[in-house]
Amino acid sequence: MIDTHAHLDFENFDEDREEVISRFFEQGGKAIVNIGVDLETSKKSIKLAEKHENIFAAVGLHPECFSEGDRGDDLKKLAVNEKVVAVGECGLDYFRIGESGEIKERQKKGFLAQIELAQELNLPVIVHCRNAWNDLFEIVSEFLRLNLKNQKFVLHCYSGNKNDTEKFLKLPNVFFSFSGNITYPPRKSPSRSPFNKEGEVEDVIRMIPLDRIMLDSDSPFLAPQAVRGKRNEPSFSRYIAEKIAEIKEISGEEVERMTDENAEKFFGI
Repeated sequence: MIDTHAHLDFENFDEDREEVISRFFEQGGKAIVNIGVDLETSKKSIKLAEKHENIFAAVGLHPECFSEGDRGDDLKKLAVNEKVVAVGECGLDYFRIGESGEIKERQKKGFLAQIELAQELNLPVIVHCRNAWNDLFEIVSEFLRLNLKNQKFVLHCYSGNKNDTEKFLKLPNVFFSFSGNITYPPRKSPSRSPFNKEGEVEDVIRMIPLDRIMLDSDSPFLAPQAVRGKRNEPSFSRYIAEKIAEIKEISGEEVERMTDENAEKFFGI
């Protein structure tokens, strides 16, 4: 099993980080991609990856962490490290900003700059999106139209609805990774969150071919329902695989095999 999105450098793991890592690999885990959200965590992600053969790093500036003062060459210096397999997480997050056009434009600028860096270095992009699917689709689709169509993207912790999914499925080299929140009970309308209203996430997962899906613990966040309330960790990715298998009516082994193959090809690991 490959966990394509974890934050093991976060302080949540300071007391038992090595035990958490060992537990994942002892239970059959193959690899972990550890994700940076700013320059400091990107540096920590690289250090962690250099310490473990089967942990890899992604470096990026989360939309809530990007500022006009960020220098692209600082991120590039990190991205050329041999253990770095992706740029991200980066993207758009409109959840807390209201109608602030200035913040939206800043996020768009930061996202596009990181896509361009990934293209320059021939790396895939790990995308964060919250409450911004229309703008995100516009940026990704236009980039793919004007530039190399072989640039790869993964929509991390995917929470788009059926209409969003139909649009993204038409784009080349766009993948979807799912996290523990797909195991939560459906939300009833009306709800503050658009995710999984009345069980729509199951329809979305059925729409997406298995060869475009990856597993994504988002540790330490979003622990699956079976362990909800606990700190999340990569070994809990098995619950995500089990839920996808249940929805698609296939075996958990098949989900694990295919999502591992997808991750290996996507990240080149």
